[in-house]
Amino acid sequence: MKRKVWGAFAVLLMAACAQVREPQGGPKDTEPPRLIGAEPADGSIRFTGKRIILHFDERVKLDRVRERLLVSPPLPKAPDVTVSGGSDVVITLNAPLAENTTYTFNIGEAVKDLSEGNAAAGLSFVVSTGDYVDSLSVAGKVLDAFSGLPAAEVLVLLHDASDTGNVRTAPPAYFTRTSADGSFKLAHLRSGLKHLSALRDRNANYRFDLPNEEIAFLDSVIDPKDTTEQELFLFLPVSASQFVTGANVLDDRGWRMVMARRAGELALSSIDRQGGELAWWPEYSSERDTVVFWPSDTTLLNGQRFILSEGGVVLDTLTYRAVGTMPFNLTVTAGRDPVSGAVWLRTTRPVAKVDTAHLELRVDTVLTPFMAILDSNRRRTIGVDLQLPDGKSASLVLYPKAIKGVMGGTNDTTRLSLGARDPRSLGKLKVELAVDSGITLPGPLVLQLSMPQGRTAREVRLDSLPAGVHWTDLLPGSYGLKLIQDRNGDGRWTTGSYTARQQPERVFLDPDPVVIRAGWAVERSWEVMDRP
Repeated sequence: MKRKVWGAFAVLLMAACAQVREPQGGPKDTEPPRLIGAEPADGSIRFTGKRIILHFDERVKLDRVRERLLVSPPLPKAPDVTVSGGSDVVITLNAPLAENTTYTFNIGEAVKDLSEGNAAAGLSFVVSTGDYVDSLSVAGKVLDAFSGLPAAEVLVLLHDASDTGNVRTAPPAYFTRTSADGSFKLAHLRSGLKHLSALRDRNANYRFDLPNEEIAFLDSVIDPKDTTEQELFLFLPVSASQFVTGANVLDDRGWRMVMARRAGELALSSIDRQGGELAWWPEYSSERDTVVFWPSDTTLLNGQRFILSEGGVVLDTLTYRAVGTMPFNLTVTAGRDPVSGAVWLRTTRPVAKVDTAHLELRVDTVLTPFMAILDSNRRRTIGVDLQLPDGKSASLVLYPKAIKGVMGGTNDTTRLSLGARDPRSLGKLKVELAVDSGITLPGPLVLQLSMPQGRTAREVRLDSLPAGVHWTDLLPGSYGLKLIQDRNGDGRWTTGSYTARQQPERVFLDPDPVVIRAGWAVERSWEVMDRP
């Protein structure tokens, strides 16, 4: 009996000893892999080999190496990259290197330690097939032309000015990617004038050849001997032709279409529908690059085909495909114009009828009659004929069937606050603008006050600088100031054109936020500098 007990205990003991567990205790590894040697050595010249071996100080793994390994100048065929012996990375070349050329292998993000996944960020390896390593460089930053924010993970390309090819037709002589802050540096360059550009490369071919690719370029060539930092402004050009880039049916059965460029008058005509009447109400975005078509009837609509045209010109044939069941109840929200104080209601789908017998408006608890005004153009907007004195509050109760949708359905019981804002709860802003003496900034100009999510709260056109602007009745919060150099005078920002060698309209950002407080009048002086 004792032998059996001891035998079972021995089996359990051996099983416990055989289990592999993570080591316990000790600080977490936060250090990235460190390059301790290479074959050939980093910075070698007259290199003629077919492979490169990088020795690291710990066990490593590769992560998205095809995407993250950047070799500049680009190779005609991508190399094979493997891990050998746990801590060595082997780069096997699949095509001969060009003569008298310095190559930079930017590999840091592709190599991580095995235990914690720390990336060897910023690590690069340089080798030359000539008698020396090229030492010139170009550095700078890429910014989004409209927002002024850094453009991260964007290709920065150099083409030799002596070559006949460009970013549309030929691979670059050198390239790199921007960091999170939009900065870049192209190092180990040979001498000679260069064309500099940046590209949001959607198909990974190092060419500007897709209509949804963003581009940036300098107007003139640069010399790598010049140490001036370069600044590029990334923009999406207006498409040469109009087309639908995306279409989907919303839950409330509006048909949303995203267009390649600002749309004219769009219309839908049926291919399959027989009998009955079907009307569509277009609802355009502020930039008219997105439209939602609302149908007057959804009966047998799913799966039907329609022709989309612009100004009578056929653009596309699309099929209406809805997913799921349309909600029976439509949702109602309330809003108030910050300048005029006008009150309006917004519904989630077009409105057919408003029954004021099922509405109850109270001003300071007193039942008050009012008129509901349907907007014939904006079919989801209901105007409320209500003028509230300062300091007065109002509440609106919508009982079931107060609002009926064109496609059916009504509202559920909804309570909304329509209170007039107390002027003491709002703020004022006075902006004095001047321009730095080092630049010229001719008008017209557009000054925008924007909210944190990018929506424009106020806007004013200016003929020239210096100028002063005074805004009142601002909600408390943090805002940003943006100045657009409106070269074509259309009152809005206009993108650029690579084909016409036209830069996008310049945008300048005040680097400091504007904080509005209730009951306060804020004064801001802004000297517009050359850099956004």
